[in-house]
Amino acid sequence: MRMLTIAVLMTGPVVGLTGCGDDNATAPESETVLESVSPAAGVTGVDPSTAITIRFSGPMATGMEQYADVHQGDIGGPVVPGTCTFSADRTTLTCAHDEPLRTRTHYTIHLGSGMMDGSGHRAEIESHGMAMGGQPVTGQMMGGMHHGQPTGMMGQGWHGGDDHYGMAFTFETS
Repeated sequence: MRMLTIAVLMTGPVVGLTGCGDDNATAPESETVLESVSPAAGVTGVDPSTAITIRFSGPMATGMEQYADVHQGDIGGPVVPGTCTFSADRTTLTCAHDEPLRTRTHYTIHLGSGMMDGSGHRAEIESHGMAMGGQPVTGQMMGGMHHGQPTGMMGQGWHGGDDHYGMAFTFETS
């Protein structure tokens, strides 16, 4: 049996080869941010029939309306019965109350920090919310309960993966 030897002659510089994928590459983060909350945080004299309006810079995912509510009093207070619905382009969320709010009463709008945009990325709520006078919500602020459930049982749309359960914006009716 004869052995065949093959020699490879390289005439140029040797260039390192890498794989096509990059383990450190990540998908672009959401460009969708919280743009406004009305009534604005800290406002007084709000008409009790006023609906809550929340605007985002881009379309939000289906079902995110369940992660917005209004509490009578602080974040641990009872949830005001009502319905939240998105505009056709899913950028404006309007929450209407079943009955007018009480006069001269403190209310808190609560938005979950894990709300997702239409592309499946977490919408930026906290830093923009704080710039609008909002306060980060912790489990201790809610007395450990939300909608009658322990805060640990809250869905992903409420919990942002850190120790926050969204943002709170307070206002008072006239």
